[in-house]
Amino acid sequence: MNSKKAVRALATCAAALGLATGVTNSAQAEDGYTNGGYIADSYVSFVGCSAEIQMGTSNANGQEYARAWYYLRYSTRDQPCQGWMQRKKDSETTWTMIEGFTVAPSHDLQTVGTFYYYDGPGYKVRVCTGDRIYGNSYSCGEGF
Repeated sequence: MNSKKAVRALATCAAALGLATGVTNSAQAEDGYTNGGYIADSYVSFVGCSAEIQMGTSNANGQEYARAWYYLRYSTRDQPCQGWMQRKKDSETTWTMIEGFTVAPSHDLQTVGTFYYYDGPGYKVRVCTGDRIYGNSYSCGEGF
């Protein structure tokens, strides 16, 4: 195999790997983590859009991590549902977006999970969802 073909094959594999490590749509654990339970009190719903938090444990360090699961379709107002994840330190009052907007691609229900994010001592995470037809057309769950 000449060097151009080898580079092209390597680039193709890297691109495929990059796509495969993005947002997941199955309940499988992200590599390096063991899935834990869903936090019932984290469930949030707004105009037919919903989300919740799943806890996980890092296989490398045993620390707690959390990820969001979004159940997205079009809202009851026929707008695409959106979901996002936020985190803050216990000592702070402001939530920061750590996982950007995930938008429903169609009217069909899509179950979409994020990567795991650190949620150990001193931190809280929460999920938000809604159709954002107006600036305040969403709801955020309790922080965990």
